[in-house]
Amino acid sequence: MSENLQKILNLEIELGELIEDKIDTTDIRCEEIVFSISNLLKKVSNDDLIYLLLNGDYIHQMIDVTEYFKKYKINKKKIKAENSYKEAFKKLSYFVERIREASVCEEEYMYICEKTKVDEIADFLLTNMSNEDIMSLSNETDDWNYKLFLYGNLKK
Repeated sequence: MSENLQKILNLEIELGELIEDKIDTTDIRCEEIVFSISNLLKKVSNDDLIYLLLNGDYIHQMIDVTEYFKKYKINKKKIKAENSYKEAFKKLSYFVERIREASVCEEEYMYICEKTKVDEIADFLLTNMSNEDIMSLSNETDDWNYKLFLYGNLKK
């Protein structure tokens, strides 16, 4: 757990105490806590944001955590040098699955995917991946829709 995430969780506890004590959310103490959390959210990773989506309670009443997601980053030079497109795609797929699990609805899921640009990154990885790797990925799943998606990326 990152230091900033721990600070956010501690601030959320303070915020929760104020809310439970029926303090008006426009109270200066609430606003200061929300401001502090907002500043910290700018500094945390997407993984920490997913954690907050799953485990945050009071923070969601005051802040839209989805606004703080950043573009998913990959090291294209390293992936090309190591020819690790398949491994990078698996990591990306795991990240997308975690977003799906953390999202409260399909719209939120789609919004986070758009903010993180996962479709663009998946397209880059699949475009550069060998047919053998794509077939290997398709053999690892029983989901026919996913298989068809992968087959659509085979090169002629």
